[in-house]
Amino acid sequence: MKTGKILDNVGFRKLDGTTRQLTITEQLKRNKQWRGINDIKHPVHGIIDVNRNKLDELLQHSEDELLQMTKDRFNGNL
Repeated sequence: MKTGKILDNVGFRKLDGTTRQLTITEQLKRNKQWRGINDIKHPVHGIIDVNRNKLDELLQHSEDELLQMTKDRFNGNL
């Protein structure tokens, strides 16, 4: 039976699995590119405000080093 309506799911596929989370490095690069974003979601510490003056210094570290850093390193308090 044709109703003349387009189904809601036409052209879209079901998302299977989970959505990929950005790494800390990817989040820092995003912060550098976008002026309004000043925080990251750290897997250990949660949401951290990042000092924009520290972005270049933080981007020189590996992902493993960024995981081990304390919150104060991101804020620029040290």
